Amino acid sequence: MKYHAHIYWNNKVEKEIALELRIPLHNNQCGLGKIHDRQVGPHTSPMYQVSYSNSNRNFVEAFLRTHRNGLSVLLHEVTKQGDLHDHTVGARWLGKKLKLKLEIFKEK
Repeated sequence: MKYHAHIYWNNKVEKEIALELRIPLHNNQCGLGKIHDRQVGPHTSPMYQVSYSNSNRNFVEAFLRTHRNGLSVLLHEVTKQGDLHDHTVGARWLGKKLKLKLEIFKEK
């Protein structure tokens, strides 16, 4: 199974916290997406994506729970049911749940 974590920030201090998470995640076999300083896709806050799998899921999710320092993090499986399902029914949040622009998935 494949998973994504989306790590969000709202200001310069939060961005620094988010970026400090990248090296430990990379060192534990995570794929790291591009750093987006603006809204992209369904995401209404700046963020980057982390890709991981069953083999490192326990580490990634425990690490983010412990080290997110107040940041909002969206966790979801990547399923064949599609992006709308994955970002809603299949979503779990660490911290504050953020609004997503889900209509972009309904247009497809």
